[in-house]
Amino acid sequence: MRDTGKLIEDLATTAKPVKALAPPLARAGVLLAGIIAVMATVMAAFGGHVTETLAHLTSMPFTLELAGALLAGVGAIVAAVTLSIPGRSQTWSYLPLPGLALWLAGGGLECYRQVSDLGYTPVSLFDSSDCFFFIVGVGLPTAAVTYVFLRRHLPIDAVRVTALATLGSALLAATLLQFVHAHGTNPIDFATHIVAVVLLILLTMTLARFDPRPR
Repeated sequence: MRDTGKLIEDLATTAKPVKALAPPLARAGVLLAGIIAVMATVMAAFGGHVTETLAHLTSMPFTLELAGALLAGVGAIVAAVTLSIPGRSQTWSYLPLPGLALWLAGGGLECYRQVSDLGYTPVSLFDSSDCFFFIVGVGLPTAAVTYVFLRRHLPIDAVRVTALATLGSALLAATLLQFVHAHGTNPIDFATHIVAVVLLILLTMTLARFDPRPR
C-alpha cells in the first residue's frame, strides 16, 4: 500500500485544478438557447406559420395549451439541469407541474370546444399520426442532446433527471408543432400529443437504466 503522505504529496504536485461548473440556471440557459436555436431552424425548414399561431392566441384554450407546454418544457429542462448536480433539493422535480396543469387544462378545454361548438367527430385514431411523428422526431434528438449535456454530471438518480429532460424536450417539440401547424386541438390530436410525450419519457427512462457508465 502506498504511503499516505507520499500520495498526498503526489496529488498536491500533479493533480490538475478542477474547473467549477457554472451555476445551474446559467447552464440551463445555455442549453435552452441551443435547443431554441435548433427548433427555430426546424421551424424555418418546415415553413413556420407564426402569423397563424398568433391569430389563434385569441382563443383562450389555445393560449393556455401553448403557454402551458412552453412553461412546462422550460421548467422541466431547468429542473433536469439543477438535479443533475448532487445535493440539490428534489423539490425541483415539481417545477414543470404548473405548466403541465395549464397544458392539460387548455388542451381539455380546446377539445371540449371542438366537440361541443364545432361538432368535431373523429374519423380515425390515426388522424394525427403526423403530429405523433413530429413530436417524436423532434423530441427524441433533443432529449438525446440534453442527456449528453448532462451525462457527465448525472447523479445516482439518473432516471429521474432523464425523465425531466425528456419531458422538457417533448413539450418544447409540442410547442414548436403549433408554430409549424397551427390549429385548434381536437381530442385525437391531444391524445396523440400526450401519448407521444409519455412514450418518449418511458423510452429514455428505460435507456437510462442501462447506461453502462459507472456510477
